[in-house]
Amino acid sequence: MSARSSAVQYDPHVDIDWESPWRSEECALPQESVTLYGTRVWAKLAGSDQRTLALHEAVSRWSTVAYLSAILTGNQLRRVAEEGLNSSDSRNALDEVSKSSRTTITFGRLVRATDLAPYKPPRGTATAVKLLSFLPLGAASHASMLLVEETFARTMAAAVTDPGIEPHVRQAVRIHRFECDERFEFARSEVLAAQRKSNRISRAYNRLLLAVLANVILRLGVSFEVYRSIGIGPMRGALISRRRRAAIRRRDAAATVAFLDSAGMLDGAVTAALWRLTGVVQSDERQ
Repeated sequence: MSARSSAVQYDPHVDIDWESPWRSEECALPQESVTLYGTRVWAKLAGSDQRTLALHEAVSRWSTVAYLSAILTGNQLRRVAEEGLNSSDSRNALDEVSKSSRTTITFGRLVRATDLAPYKPPRGTATAVKLLSFLPLGAASHASMLLVEETFARTMAAAVTDPGIEPHVRQAVRIHRFECDERFEFARSEVLAAQRKSNRISRAYNRLLLAVLANVILRLGVSFEVYRSIGIGPMRGALISRRRRAAIRRRDAAATVAFLDSAGMLDGAVTAALWRLTGVVQSDERQ
C-alpha cells in the first residue's frame, strides 16, 4: 500500500445518510456562490425561489464536477496502462482513480437525492471537454484536475460551516474537502515534476492546451438553463448574472491560477492572451 492510499478514506455509500429525507427548506448552495446573489432580481425573489435557484445551480455544479471527474479518471487509467502496474507512479495513479471515482459517486448520488435531472454540458462545450480524454500525460493533465476540482471545492467551501445548508450537502462537501487537500497537493507536485522533466516544445504545448481547456472548464459550472426554475429565460438570466459569474470564477480560481502561474503554465504571449479570455486573469497581471 502506498503512503498516499493509507490515509483514512470515506465511503460515500455509507458515510452520508441517504435514507433521510431531503430538506427542501434549507439551501443546497452557499448564497454567495449563487449567480444571481446580490443582484436586484435576487432581492425581489421570494425565499422559496431563492432556494429553488440555489438547488438547480448546485445540481448543475455537481453534475459538472461528476462528469469531468469521470473523464479525468480515464487519464489516470491510461497512465497505469502505459507505465505498468508495479511502478510508484502507477500506484499513485490508481489511488487517484479511486478518489476521483468517489467524487463522481458522491455528487452523482447527491443529484439523485434531489429528484432533479442532472444538467448536461452544452453540446459544443461537451465536445471540447472530451479533449481531456486525449490529453498527454503531462502537466496539462494534472493542471486540468486542479481547475475542475479545486475551483469546485472553493465554490462549495462555505457549505461545511453554514448551518443553513442542507445536511446531505454539508456532509458530501466535508468528505470531498477532507480527501481533496491531499489530492490537490499531489496534483501540484505532479505539475511541477512534469514541467521539470519536459522540454521547451512540450512545455509550450501543455501551456497552450491547458489555456484552451481553461476557457471551457471555467465556464461549465452553472448551466443557463437553471433560470427556468424561477421563470426566467436562459438568455435573460445569462445577461443578469454575467458580472456575478465572472466574480465567482475569479474568486474560485484565484489560488489555482496563482499556482499555475508560479509553475510557468501561464507563460507565453498566446497562452497569456487565452487566459485573459477566461476572465480570471487581468491584463495587468501578465505584464
